Amino acid sequence: MIGLAKIADRGPFVAAALAAALLLLALWLPALVAAGNMSGLLILASVASMFFLIASAAVVAFVALRHGEMSAVQVVGGCLIMLIVVSIVLYQSPIHVPLVASVFWLPAIIAAIVLARSVKLDYAVLSIIACGVLVVIGLSLITGDSTEFWRSQFGGAVMEGDAASATLSVEQQEAFMDTMARMMTGALGVSVVSIALGALFLARSWQAGLFNPGGFQKEFHALSLGRNAALVCVLIVALAIFMGGQLAGAIAMVVIFAFFIQGLAVTHALVKQRGMHRFWLHGIYVLLLLPHTLLLLAALGLADNLFSLRRSKNV
Repeated sequence: MIGLAKIADRGPFVAAALAAALLLLALWLPALVAAGNMSGLLILASVASMFFLIASAAVVAFVALRHGEMSAVQVVGGCLIMLIVVSIVLYQSPIHVPLVASVFWLPAIIAAIVLARSVKLDYAVLSIIACGVLVVIGLSLITGDSTEFWRSQFGGAVMEGDAASATLSVEQQEAFMDTMARMMTGALGVSVVSIALGALFLARSWQAGLFNPGGFQKEFHALSLGRNAALVCVLIVALAIFMGGQLAGAIAMVVIFAFFIQGLAVTHALVKQRGMHRFWLHGIYVLLLLPHTLLLLAALGLADNLFSLRRSKNV
């Protein structure tokens, strides 16, 4: 994958074309698979689409890390021109595709600029979390009632015509839709954060691979969001639990995800520090299929800010 970084390093126009191509692949691949009646490949296509989306943002973030803000602006400008043309041709709208790029690229670009200026990965991660929270708040302000907004997006047909409708009553289907609608704003925030983090980490690993081998691993293993951020996270979660409210719950999902990332960093650092086999990490990632694993790692990340579970930051 480092070959993508080498291509992006050839100049702003080449990087812009690469980022645009990767984004369009991300948007079109699942649709092409679905149109070709290849339902068996749809999950694989969705995973590939997510990778292309992250890689497209990583290209721009890499340019920001490698060459600075003005080069990143040139890449974004060139890429947006290409995407506007494609959007007009395919969707008869100049903002359809560029809007997707803006939502998913901007947090990664901001974080790359923060990282380039501060050389602190924790500051960059916190900037992404702030972007995720702003997305959640912005959507809530725009829609007024985000639950009703998401229900309208479902169109009342989530289960219509499938096997589930034969086993669930109308009341159960409505309850399911309501639960999903309440979670979707937080899920969108987490999606924006996870894609931006993936792009930032990928771009930083490219930079380290080309110019500072092993540098990103040390940065990630030492990642610590700090006691103040941990206290804010605990406060937000407490408000979401005791006061309720969809907005508080959505913000809590985003900040919990931040400390899940720190929990992963702690896990990686301890495995290396104690000379444990990498299969332990493989097992952790398999267990992520269980939602409770994410919460346990988030708790580990929170605890690390209070008890310094990693003995050395140079692991």
